[in-house]
Amino acid sequence: MDSIQKEIIDDTNKKCGTNKGISDDPIHLKLYSTKIPSLTLVDLPGLTKIPVGDQPRDIDQRIERLVRSYIVKENSIILAVSAGNVDIANSDSLKLAREVDPTGSRTIAVITKCDLMENNEESTALLNGSSVDVKLGLIGVINRNNKQLAEKTPIEKIIALEEDYFLANYPGFADRMGTEYLTSQLCDILINHLKKCLPILADKISVQQAYHREILKDLGEEPTDPNQTMILLLSHFTDSMGKSIDGKFTYTVMRPSKKQKSAIKSMSAKLPPPAAPQSEEEVTLVPELTSAGAELFNVFQRDCTSALSAIPADKNLKNLKEVIRGTSGVQPALFIPDGVFNTLILKQLDLFDLPSEHAITKSHQCIAEAIDMIAAKVMIRFPKLEREVVNISKDFLSKQSRDAKEFLAEYLDVEKAYINTNHPEFIERYQVAAALFAEPDEEKEKQKLKQNPNSLTMSNTYHQPTTKESALEKLMTRYMRGEDASSEERANKEAELMEKLLIHYFCIVRAHLVDTIPKVVMKFFVRKLSTHLSSLLIKSLYTKEMIADLVQESDKVARRRKASSKMMNVLLEAEKLVSDIAVGRSLH
Repeated sequence: MDSIQKEIIDDTNKKCGTNKGISDDPIHLKLYSTKIPSLTLVDLPGLTKIPVGDQPRDIDQRIERLVRSYIVKENSIILAVSAGNVDIANSDSLKLAREVDPTGSRTIAVITKCDLMENNEESTALLNGSSVDVKLGLIGVINRNNKQLAEKTPIEKIIALEEDYFLANYPGFADRMGTEYLTSQLCDILINHLKKCLPILADKISVQQAYHREILKDLGEEPTDPNQTMILLLSHFTDSMGKSIDGKFTYTVMRPSKKQKSAIKSMSAKLPPPAAPQSEEEVTLVPELTSAGAELFNVFQRDCTSALSAIPADKNLKNLKEVIRGTSGVQPALFIPDGVFNTLILKQLDLFDLPSEHAITKSHQCIAEAIDMIAAKVMIRFPKLEREVVNISKDFLSKQSRDAKEFLAEYLDVEKAYINTNHPEFIERYQVAAALFAEPDEEKEKQKLKQNPNSLTMSNTYHQPTTKESALEKLMTRYMRGEDASSEERANKEAELMEKLLIHYFCIVRAHLVDTIPKVVMKFFVRKLSTHLSSLLIKSLYTKEMIADLVQESDKVARRRKASSKMMNVLLEAEKLVSDIAVGRSLH
């Protein structure tokens, strides 16, 4: 015991100094002996009021915080130690224990220096437990005094003297006093307490085992064949990329919560730009499980469908009447001029250029993020290989992004090169729009015939009511009549019809584009990655000069594997201990 005592003193002096200092850093000491019980004891500093030596002025508050941090835990058993020569009503340890354990269900009171107590009714009431309400009992002990410590009196002799003292002074309950009884009680209390906590302990052990088992599975064993390890890792990475597109391989990203996203979106809609960036305290990031396929789907919905749908179809369609009139020349056009329609629709189609390119950029960023996450997860053990794989994959992805943008730009140029007014959907909508203006005013027609029944007009010459005409033909007929509308009315109707036709054609092209962009992404990004990335990685990295360097574990991974393996052994021992307690085996 002398060597153990010296070890404790040396370690205490090293951490706290030699003049009564304290530290929150615990000293862990394991004792192995057939003469001691299986217990885990936390020896906390005694509560004090006045600082001495190198102790700070707030030593009382610091010690109380330290003690409270241990005894507040529901699974801990509290040994509230009080001196027998001090009034128990002034016991700081019992007062603090009662604050965290009001019912006393996990508190055991220990009275020291019982030989210094006066043998009277008050001391008898204290030691037999009638004056202090603690569920786990009250036990008196006699420790070595200063003289015995100086003389290094053996513990065994002190225990014998202690037994004699209690038998002589408190014979009615002497069998429930003393160090040996305290030791036995603590073991029994620990076992009973563990039995109460068994379900919770078993669940915690199971969760921890699963956690460390997963770590060991991810870390794997130390590589013995670098060539085989390289091939397996590259294959695992490319397979995981494909699975992630299908939603079968997930990874975790940190993002603002849905509530904060909504708040940020609402604020950004109300506040004038530029808005000040939010601090880390205002935006809390939460983990979110996702996959490359899920992220691409969000891009298709948010940056493709929603972004293109948000473009106003009538954005540049202002003052159409003046535009039509300005292109008519000295003689007004017989019908809506094609040149005006083509010029205006080309301006409208230019609105698709930036959103289409942005959708490709967001798709690129989405897959690049997936590359980072999947490589970090698959190649956690080999940081050098991870960096090379990520760089090669992103370079290839950047090339595909450029090709995709060029292809999409060509596609938009093709749409602009020929304005297909013969498109079935456009003709159908054209006729619907024309019908709004082409229906003849029958009442007005009857009134004209009634006033002049013998008149021969363009109306009754070219318009045969018995002949079924298309809406477009009816519209032409009305323009040929001339007298049905004033020049101003005609110009207004032409402008209104032109606007509807421009919007119709704009929507047709937008629908094509919403369908085309995801196909472009899948062809240039997903299909190319699945067919070319594996061979590209092997060609770039599978060389004798690079394999040995790339397939080399970091020291951090090796330490982590060792720590998890050690923890697994501890958890297995804990599991066995819990099992032993469950079947009633003793810890003595």
